[in-house]
Amino acid sequence: MLNKGFYIHNLGCKVNRVESDTMAAALLAAGACSVPLAEASVVLVNSCTVTGEADAKTRKAVRQALAARADTPVIVTGCAVALEQADYARLGARVIVEPDRLRALERAKTLVCTQSEAPCTECDETLIRSTAAFPTRLGIKIQDGCDCSCSYCIVTQARGPSRSESLSTILGQAQTAERAGVREIVLTGVNIGQYVSGGRDLSKLLEELLSVCHGLRFRLSSLEPQYATEELLSLMAASRGRICAHLHLPLQSGSDRTLKEMSRPYDTAFFREHIMLARTLLPQLGLTTDVICGFPGESESDHASSIAFCREMAFSRMHVFRFSARRTTSAAARTDQIDARLLAHRAREMRALARELARADVSTRAGSREWVLVEGGGWGRSESYQRVRVPMNLQTGSLMLMRFEVVRDTLIRAEPLSE
Repeated sequence: MLNKGFYIHNLGCKVNRVESDTMAAALLAAGACSVPLAEASVVLVNSCTVTGEADAKTRKAVRQALAARADTPVIVTGCAVALEQADYARLGARVIVEPDRLRALERAKTLVCTQSEAPCTECDETLIRSTAAFPTRLGIKIQDGCDCSCSYCIVTQARGPSRSESLSTILGQAQTAERAGVREIVLTGVNIGQYVSGGRDLSKLLEELLSVCHGLRFRLSSLEPQYATEELLSLMAASRGRICAHLHLPLQSGSDRTLKEMSRPYDTAFFREHIMLARTLLPQLGLTTDVICGFPGESESDHASSIAFCREMAFSRMHVFRFSARRTTSAAARTDQIDARLLAHRAREMRALARELARADVSTRAGSREWVLVEGGGWGRSESYQRVRVPMNLQTGSLMLMRFEVVRDTLIRAEPLSE
């Protein structure tokens, strides 16, 4: 009998996305097949709990999976169920709660692969992820967990302390991906700045990757500001585009008082100093961030300071979040919570600023040159994380030096140049 089909519902951040892709690749390597939700013999829900909205989306995904077919088991894994196992178990008799993703994957294998002809023993999971989904970019998870204790964050409770993947495993995955035709590797994790393995930190890991993979470029996912060190920034500058000139540094607030109450390990002066250095070394830098609006006790002055600082930093993209009280965090226990309407108003103001800054960043790119990865369909992705229009005849997966022309305040057209 042929293997049964599976469906994976991913929720949350880029780390979750990489984990979901890895689970899918493992099931494919075992001989199972990916099918639409309505046809699945088993459903995996990879949950997120970073906000209350993420919890709600997880519950909705479970209910949708239960309604799709009357006999399909639904395995719920990840951060949300790590904290609320009983709540998810009560959603239905077919719900299987398994917080650990590896054990959830093994459970899924037993449900879809027990009557298979034979697993694909020669299939490499990294190779499958490289070719089955998107052939030019691949995320590699280098680290999990976090040793920080931000007062609003529940992720440390859900994922535990920081732990790093071995250097040899990461190098092996990157080399396999390069052989498969991948041109960009995104290094992901919960707090990648805390990467340490075999005495090597993030900068040393990047040096190793550059030395063994010659046709790849590397991009860092979210990096806490304190880890944007001079050593790392200098390495990025010296790489001549092989480490993308893009930093996603979660600011969270531009008010020093709020940052202190969030238990963030820096202030705005520290952040400013690092950005000034980064822009000196990397003039084409794309700087993106996360900002939380309406943290408990945030005054009008705090909000105004945050707006002003974000404007000063001239972020190219901002992910704006309304504060979400997560149970068991110290921020949730505070009695000075912000009224929901005021919180929403402040988030709208911050998002309006984000749109303004994004347009301003595009305007600064006119005439500049960056390496662009051709993604197909007339689109590419630049070092600075701009999505740009490229000629339709360019081969998907090409990595080319291009000159930018601003077509309008939200669109850049890029034309190839000789190196």
